[in-house]
Amino acid sequence: MRRMDWLPVAQAALRAHGLAAWWIYDFRGTNPVAARFVGMPDAHFSRRVVLAVPAEGTPVFLAHAIERGAAVRGPWPVRTYADRQGLRDALAALNPGGPVAIEYSPEADLPYVSHVDAGTVELLRALGVDVRSSAEVLQAFATWTPAQVAAHERAAEAVMAVAHGAFDEIRRLRAAGAEVREAAVQTWIAARFAERGLVTGHDAIVGFGPNAGDPHYAPVAGSDRALAEGEVVLIDLWAKEDHPDAPFADVTWMGTCGAPTPEVLRAWTAVRDARDLAVRVLAERYAAGDPPAGWEVDRAVRDHLTAAGYGDAFVHRTGHSLGMAMTHGEAAHLDDFETKDVRRLTPGFGITVEPGVYVPTFGVRSEIDVMLEADGPRVTTGLQTELERV
Repeated sequence: MRRMDWLPVAQAALRAHGLAAWWIYDFRGTNPVAARFVGMPDAHFSRRVVLAVPAEGTPVFLAHAIERGAAVRGPWPVRTYADRQGLRDALAALNPGGPVAIEYSPEADLPYVSHVDAGTVELLRALGVDVRSSAEVLQAFATWTPAQVAAHERAAEAVMAVAHGAFDEIRRLRAAGAEVREAAVQTWIAARFAERGLVTGHDAIVGFGPNAGDPHYAPVAGSDRALAEGEVVLIDLWAKEDHPDAPFADVTWMGTCGAPTPEVLRAWTAVRDARDLAVRVLAERYAAGDPPAGWEVDRAVRDHLTAAGYGDAFVHRTGHSLGMAMTHGEAAHLDDFETKDVRRLTPGFGITVEPGVYVPTFGVRSEIDVMLEADGPRVTTGLQTELERV
């Protein structure tokens, strides 16, 4: 990433959030953010470095004196330090006198951006630096390109086709009088994605009956479950095109073997309505010109499920941003449960919405993908309204 690609975006974000500077600190790769922005992929630094990005003006790169030769090959003016006191003096001299963003989160409540160690935060505060989180600065880089949006849409179309195909395969096996096992359906899904040239990272979740009550259940051939009459079928599958910048699509589709029980139907209705509530909250806040923070959408969904009697049965966040390296991205998540994600769900990237209810005898989840656009949320996957029957 070249300087001109990201510096204006970073500085605009700093000004918008009342931050005086962004200090990108790293020690031997402990901060993965640094590699994205420092812009010296061929340089090796064995000591602590800081790229100090002011809200206005030219950034400065701070490196150890013995590594000045590598530092000056970069695009930034260089300052150096040698001993411990020299580091402290250099950091104090860089202090802009206003809030400084670093890869830190108060009480690590956003672990996705909390990469700077506690000792370094203590040092900066001892030097009088007003340490803040860089979460909102990093959020400014979450926007997908038109090509990435198109890649996600193609992946979403493929994921939906494979999801429907998986339920058709279960029906075919049952019609033939064959046993239907979780691992076999999982293998069938993997083969269909491979035929389409898509990658997944790891295999789909296929859970029958009580196994669907484990949100991250992983079937293992030989110890997996055979589908029985009356059981729920949960299939959570994801895939992306096979190039680094392609975003994932991620969907959960639900069904029952035979007619659903009243308990399953009640849980399904609550989950489906909670999912639709999340999209509605997003649409209403966008229409008001006030995109919500991730935690606000999660709270609305969680309150709905609690009112329906399922508060203790919803044991994960409502959704996550979609990534390129993995299904879970680096932008805002819909979370007021595992964390409190204060980042706003601003236009330009994709998220999942996936409320669930999990009890000992079954689990229900409904997951869709939503593209956040300037005029509001757009669902890019299927929108399941009724349970599949197999």
